[in-house]
Amino acid sequence: MAANYLKGEPLELRWRSPWCEHQARTIPQLFQTQADTLGDSTLYLVKREGVYQPVAWNTVRRDVETLSAALIARGIQPGDRVAILSENRYEWVVADLAILHTGAASVTLHFPLTPAQVEEQLRDSEACAIFVSTPQQAQKVEQVRANLPALKHFFSFEPISGWTPIYALQQEGESLLRDKPTLVRETAETLTWDSLATLIYTSGTTGDSKGVMLSHGNLLASMYASIHAFPPQGRDYVMLNFLPLSHIYARTCDYLVVIGLGVQMAFAENFDALRQNLQEVRPHAINGVPRFYEKVRERVMEVIHSKPFLRLLGGYARRKGLQRAFGGRLIWAISGGAALDPQVAEFYWENGIQLYQGYGLTETSPVLTSNTPKANKIGTVGVPFPGVEIKIAEDGEILARGPNVMKGYWRKPEATAQAIDPDGWFHTGDVGEIVDGRFLRITDRKKDIFVLAGGKNIAPVALETALIRNPYIEQAVVYGDKKKFVSALIVPDFVNLEEWAQQQGITYNSREELIQNPQVYAFMESQVAEAMRSFAPYEQVKRFILLPESFTFEAGDVTVTLKIRRARIIERYKAQLDALYEA
Repeated sequence: MAANYLKGEPLELRWRSPWCEHQARTIPQLFQTQADTLGDSTLYLVKREGVYQPVAWNTVRRDVETLSAALIARGIQPGDRVAILSENRYEWVVADLAILHTGAASVTLHFPLTPAQVEEQLRDSEACAIFVSTPQQAQKVEQVRANLPALKHFFSFEPISGWTPIYALQQEGESLLRDKPTLVRETAETLTWDSLATLIYTSGTTGDSKGVMLSHGNLLASMYASIHAFPPQGRDYVMLNFLPLSHIYARTCDYLVVIGLGVQMAFAENFDALRQNLQEVRPHAINGVPRFYEKVRERVMEVIHSKPFLRLLGGYARRKGLQRAFGGRLIWAISGGAALDPQVAEFYWENGIQLYQGYGLTETSPVLTSNTPKANKIGTVGVPFPGVEIKIAEDGEILARGPNVMKGYWRKPEATAQAIDPDGWFHTGDVGEIVDGRFLRITDRKKDIFVLAGGKNIAPVALETALIRNPYIEQAVVYGDKKKFVSALIVPDFVNLEEWAQQQGITYNSREELIQNPQVYAFMESQVAEAMRSFAPYEQVKRFILLPESFTFEAGDVTVTLKIRRARIIERYKAQLDALYEA
């Protein structure tokens, strides 16, 4: 094998397990085949009236088919686009499956979007209908409704004045199916492997948002590869979903994989309730982003350090504390969406939890590579999934090819041609290298690498990872293109910093006042210097600005999976950053 090329195992499109076997070519076909086999078994666990309650495959199928029949009766046709604007909940998956059974494509909008962002994506996709969850989400649509002539149908999961509730649609559909019980399945049978299944708008870390066109085949190829890499442990195997279903990571690796495996998925109520939901559900597997795993580790260590008798127990306390945090029976934890600090991965493995890092993009449905139970190397993003080819270009960019690569960007042929070359290689925009002949390591984003005035290349991700590893630094963005040295924007970890300030007897009335205190700034200088010790002198952050507030999705600073939108942040703070070089 060439040093710059990797190829996964052949993609096997038939999946066998002790209780079912299937070879589906569309998502409705997969769902129907599984429902035929697993009808009375539990598919979802939904929190209702304070208790997680099971929802069987047959119940989900009835809810999907009645809703789909009503949509068909209201004129939704194959090829149409129907949007969903909702937090994670049972109705989200029912709506998505119902849309797909009509032959339409679902447009999954991230629930924290602003009205302007909602308008942009609804207009670009020319969605003819939309489902919303709550009055708050409906209000976003109402504010821009007059600007969306293609949008004709307004449906809701909760009762909202002027909107048709989902239960009313299902009542309509139930009546329709009494007269023609095969309507929905016959419609779904017109779909193929190449039929458009969804439009997912990119998070736009390096540019404007684009609608990624993913076919049924794209999504199923990723699903089949995933279930070969992480097979279930039994019929009662439970996954807990808390990442947004509107994002490709959860869409494939939680929701679609669960349907393919025939196991159970529980919906977390929300992120604030996640700690409690983990104890209630006691999942066998979860998918998360690096910051989530970092926060759990920090919480476990805080508890241990606060109790002297736990400190005496050492590794035993860490292992028990970590397992207890996840409910006590976690087998696999998967990290994706951003770079995972190797020290975090090592902590989990040392304390009895298998934490695997994977890699992919919306455009690749999403998984390209992952560490797995058969092949794991901390500090890398693993080996190619079945059916995936990986190549490192001459400039270090990672190229990928396989059945999971998107059909293209919605109505953007030029952007599609730039992303996928004539030989079918998708240009990821990430820079990487192959380790030990089989593992892929990501080193940076191609567009993020910058050059100092002295000609030295700087890879910002490595610097930022080192900075946020420090317990007093929550977030960091480095800067310095064509400058004499590297500088940074730093958001302190205010929980730890405020505790330190209290110990030092420092008084303040606000976080703004705290970070302006010379003693605090000097302390943070020492923390930055400590974080930079392993880097060459020219790479090290020499000056920085402390910020009083975190970078958030609502402010447009991070993506839905918490990846930093560096260009936007630097644009906002550019004048202040440039002032660092004037002194």
